[in-house]
Amino acid sequence: MAIGKEIRTQINGINNTRKITSAMQLVAASKMRKAQDRMLLSQPYAQKVQAVIGHLANANTEYKHVYLQDREVKRVGYIVVSTDRGLCGGLNANLFKAISNNAAQWKEKGVETQVCAIGSKGTGFFKARKFDVVATITHVGDKPTVK
Repeated sequence: MAIGKEIRTQINGINNTRKITSAMQLVAASKMRKAQDRMLLSQPYAQKVQAVIGHLANANTEYKHVYLQDREVKRVGYIVVSTDRGLCGGLNANLFKAISNNAAQWKEKGVETQVCAIGSKGTGFFKARKFDVVATITHVGDKPTVK
């Protein structure tokens, strides 16, 4: 009889864990949706900045800034924005896979690659895989501020 009770207890525990995990996923999805909404609201600003920079780049043909000249690629840098916690596994997995594949292509060409990781998941991933991580920042929070 004790065996049946242990099984029922374990089933109840698993069901409780399932409910908690489901609630955490809903919260994470809500936060992601809010972040996407904020990103969409900033698009007009980003487009205007891009237009201004494009206009400045084409304004004076006599002056060529060093950053606007074509030159041989010696080093490639990635700024990776990942999450600090889980429940967005697909987001992080796809991001890290794309960057790893692209970095491998550059390394085949003999180009050095470096990573600046924002978020603890990205920091952990790239350090574990021996990438050249030059800068990290974690726990930026749900509402970042400009200091």
